[in-house]
Amino acid sequence: MENSQCPANLTKPRFCELAVAEPFRIFFPLGMAQGIAGVALWPLYQIGLIRFYPLDAHIRLMSYGFLGSFVLGFLLTAGPRLLSCPSPTKLLVHLQLGLSLATALASLLNNVIADTAFLLQLGSLFAFAGYGFAKRQDLPPPGFLLGLAGLLSAFVGATCLLQLSHGNGGATSYTLSRVLLFQAFPALPIIGIGAFFFPKLIGSPNPQNFPENPLPSIPWLKRSAWAAATILLFLATIPLELKGHASAAYAIRALACGLYVAFETPLLKRSKSPTSQRLHLVLCCASLVASLLVIALYPHLRVAALHIFFIVGLTGSILLVSCRVIFGHSGSFKHARRSAKPLLIGIAILLGGAASRLLMDISPAWRTGEQYAAAALWLSVALSWIFLVAPKSATPDPDDTPCSH
Repeated sequence: MENSQCPANLTKPRFCELAVAEPFRIFFPLGMAQGIAGVALWPLYQIGLIRFYPLDAHIRLMSYGFLGSFVLGFLLTAGPRLLSCPSPTKLLVHLQLGLSLATALASLLNNVIADTAFLLQLGSLFAFAGYGFAKRQDLPPPGFLLGLAGLLSAFVGATCLLQLSHGNGGATSYTLSRVLLFQAFPALPIIGIGAFFFPKLIGSPNPQNFPENPLPSIPWLKRSAWAAATILLFLATIPLELKGHASAAYAIRALACGLYVAFETPLLKRSKSPTSQRLHLVLCCASLVASLLVIALYPHLRVAALHIFFIVGLTGSILLVSCRVIFGHSGSFKHARRSAKPLLIGIAILLGGAASRLLMDISPAWRTGEQYAAAALWLSVALSWIFLVAPKSATPDPDDTPCSH
């Protein structure tokens, strides 16, 4: 039947129905909105429009909101398809949305309820993941073990942050919260999920794609062993840092992430047709390894160096993956192809933002100006995404409408 003969209520499902079926449609825009709020706090504070020091609100909005919402939207959408298990229910999606909004509001108000709401969000996600795994007809890609490790790291890190907010925990909880929530949580899912998703972006063979099988095969176990070794090597650096050997710890983290990217993703393999997407992803992953190496060599630049990864690697990866998902699920494949070069311009702007943030710590005399520059460059990219990409999340995939079958 031709689409022109279909009733309007069949060809245009309501957005709430789309968001339940594919949760990325609500969580991706929500994540970017929280990121914009988290970054905008700094210039607003500098010009006196807000009175409280925004550090706590910033780190929660960026970690719980910006990163958390994109991870959540991706996993709730892709996870059931990869496991061939039931999709999330309307109740679960509404619960996750309510907790995301509560976390964002509490973060803006500097209320420790933000930590509790985020922990409840992760707990319900773990419960759904356990149910889905029990009902699975397939296994997840091996790299998703790194994604799981990142989520567990976020749970422990947020617990430590909650303890600190109540005046408990001390130096150990502080270090654990910083390493687990602001390093393991963003880094491990990006390289782990990226091992499966990056080949799709650049058109390379996918070694993480196995025939459907609910039981582990030998090839699956071999690649899972690489993922498990990366997790153990990364986490083994935490006791090293707690004992005062921070430089060695960061060097080993850089080694762990660099080796996994080199051997389990196609980014460094020679290609007959190099693409801008490949260069984009190489820059993202390189920023992760480079930021950890800079900290190993110059520990006093830890915060600034990590922002190299946050601004370039984390944001750049999110931009590329989200554009592919949103355009792909709205039937806008021409937009997905045309977005490659604009995204490369976007990551060039983000590189300028990362350089500004680094200069802010190297030259304290420029601190305010560089902070404005870093925030303005990041916000320019994020707002471009909001206006040019986010609206497509409300567009259904023509191939999924009842009249297309």
